[in-house]
Amino acid sequence: MNRIRNFAESQPLFVALAVLVIAAVYFVAPILFADTSDLFGHGRQQQGASEFADGLWTEAAMTSVLVGAVFLIGWGRETGLLSMPQWRATLFTLPYIAFVLALVFVTYGAALLENDDFALTPAQWGTVGVASFAALIVGFFEELLFRGVLLHGLRSNLSAIAAVLVAAVIFGLFHFVNWMGGQPFEITLFQVSGAIGGGVFFGALVLWTGSLWPSIIMHGLWDAAVTLDQTITIANGGEVASEETALVGAESAYDPLLALVLSPETIYGLILLALWAWWNKRRSAV
Repeated sequence: MNRIRNFAESQPLFVALAVLVIAAVYFVAPILFADTSDLFGHGRQQQGASEFADGLWTEAAMTSVLVGAVFLIGWGRETGLLSMPQWRATLFTLPYIAFVLALVFVTYGAALLENDDFALTPAQWGTVGVASFAALIVGFFEELLFRGVLLHGLRSNLSAIAAVLVAAVIFGLFHFVNWMGGQPFEITLFQVSGAIGGGVFFGALVLWTGSLWPSIIMHGLWDAAVTLDQTITIANGGEVASEETALVGAESAYDPLLALVLSPETIYGLILLALWAWWNKRRSAV
């Protein structure tokens, strides 16, 4: 045990990359050796709460293994998992929470405009609840892997801001596994750009709060909101990001790079990183 922890302490980047590679192999290997129709997600983008909820136990198992690995190498505090967030810095989550809730209200409001009697059934709300819990676990796993393990490893060789940006790009590129699993390439590109933008914001939260928990909760909130939006759309008779509909309307006017640049998460994340750099420089000068 001590040898493992000593090695992790002396070679944090190597250990972080090794953990990332193991995770990548776990996700990629089934795609190479199995029919994508048999995989979780069935080789396409998930649609609605029921499909998200189906992956609850798989996600819980993966997260448990990753948490065990983090404690095995002694990185509970290094990843921010055992650190309490600085409460004042958590106020930076409020604009993001407002943004996410606004998206849900817009979707639900649009459904009500089309159908005055629209409402989700109690069974649908129950499924949304299970899916939201699954979303929190997904956020836990991805944040611990990318903003915990990987970010800690990168910070041993890069500045904090550079490490956040590199981790965000790797997080985004990781989503190409969905394309390998059969998801349309165009949809995957938008997923990648969205994940990079989210990674910038989540990484900035880690720097400001000194903890992984705010980014875990914000990540889970986003996934839960997207799942609820999809459920509302499907319940109202609409389609969600199918191969034929994903690139129609306003979204088709953007290429993935422009979508990344114009992403509210990217913009807000970069603002937070700039403020953190200014604040950190000012604190060091005192």
